[in-house]
Amino acid sequence: MKVPTVCPKCHAALVDVDGCAACGAAFGVLDGVPVLIADDGDPAARDLRVSGGALPTYDCAGMGIPCIDEALASGGAILELGAGLDVHEAPNVVKTDAYMYAGARLDLVADAHALPFADASFDFVFSLAVFEHLHSPWIAAREMARVLKPGGKAYTLCAFLQPLHGYPDHYFNATESGLARLFSDDFVVDHAGPSRHCPHRESLVPLHRMREMAAPVRSDRSAPLRTRIRAWRLEHALRRAQHELFQIADTAIAHPDGYAAWRQIAPAVEVLATRR
Repeated sequence: MKVPTVCPKCHAALVDVDGCAACGAAFGVLDGVPVLIADDGDPAARDLRVSGGALPTYDCAGMGIPCIDEALASGGAILELGAGLDVHEAPNVVKTDAYMYAGARLDLVADAHALPFADASFDFVFSLAVFEHLHSPWIAAREMARVLKPGGKAYTLCAFLQPLHGYPDHYFNATESGLARLFSDDFVVDHAGPSRHCPHRESLVPLHRMREMAAPVRSDRSAPLRTRIRAWRLEHALRRAQHELFQIADTAIAHPDGYAAWRQIAPAVEVLATRR
């Protein structure tokens, strides 16, 4: 499905991906993929195939997220922001990212803060673990609203209790109410809450970082012996806690009291909203 592109700066229709005839904004191409980011200078700055951090490969159709599955089945026009290494190939999905990573299969390199699409172009827009990496996620939420048709749906999964991660930067984590607020001006929020679609291993990362804090103390021969022993005990306890939590996480979350506790420390939150 081909969705017409517009200049992300002035929103005039683009005839040539090299630049905008209306405002003079210049664009470029990176490995055959148009880089439609205004005033960005050299498109090579968006090339992280060698220097970028590692990204996980995934298939958006295999994550068990109902609204994504329904959108894919509907055949409507879909936009994915921050597609990274999504391997899903469907003719109705336009995959974008602000950077080109090794192995990426993108349709466009584009900035979520200034999308190169006309108003009301899509039936569904989604992003997975992207909003924490945006410098102004409230602007991205408005852009999602702009390119959605009235009645169209938006889904966003964002980090909540996760340590710093990702490349090139990590700006904002969000609570469920904070994420809902980003979408409340232009959308009716259908659902906001902790996400079951973020792997449990993300909850273990803070425990791993605590182990990394304890390790140099345990091995520091200049530290008092009692302090070194405590560091060793802490490392051992955290390693055991990681293992046990991973084993019982699903069962614990299925219990109402367990869910209530997990909701306060979930690694990610999500929102599903309908364009007004």
